[in-house]
Amino acid sequence: MADAFTFMHILAGVTALGAAGAALVTVKGAAWHRRAGLIYVLAMLLVTLTTLALVLMRPNLFLFVIGIFSFYLVFTGWRAAAQRDGRPRLCDHLAGATMALTGVAMLAKGALQLFATGGAQPVILLVFGSIGLSLALSDWRDWLRGPITGKARVARHLTRMLAGTIATITAAVVVNLSFLPPLIVWLGPTVLITPLIIWWNARVLRPANPV
Repeated sequence: MADAFTFMHILAGVTALGAAGAALVTVKGAAWHRRAGLIYVLAMLLVTLTTLALVLMRPNLFLFVIGIFSFYLVFTGWRAAAQRDGRPRLCDHLAGATMALTGVAMLAKGALQLFATGGAQPVILLVFGSIGLSLALSDWRDWLRGPITGKARVARHLTRMLAGTIATITAAVVVNLSFLPPLIVWLGPTVLITPLIIWWNARVLRPANPV
């Protein structure tokens, strides 16, 4: 049974990686871009579900919280594109609450493990936990200010989808470049791609850029 879930997990991950690439190179808002984005979201959902199944068979809290963090990025990116009125629904609040609680758990486990044993894993938990909790809290802050529309909605969609792509690439790097130091394979894609997200956000949000 575990082998079957592992196969589905790998297949979904490869599909997600391909769909993410297709979404990046197609015209934003065009039919093929939307189709690639939907395939990516569904593939990442399958990645998350198979991760949870594998964790139930072989308990691993680290992979469990990383799986929640990764899908939260993709889910909120998809929701930003789907909800053009920019108003949160119940599922958005539930996702935010899940990520906030997961972020707190990641920070707590990371801090305790860092002082107890050290190593790369607690650093990874602290970094991703901080990012996840910050994003969840920023969601609620933005919703309190009013609907997220226009350029802000587009920037939110791009940010979360690219962040989800980082998670997909990270998974591929962790599996295929395991000979490298853990911090490099786990945090390298984040360090390399985050500047692209910052640049893309600035480009979308600049006053002269129409949406």
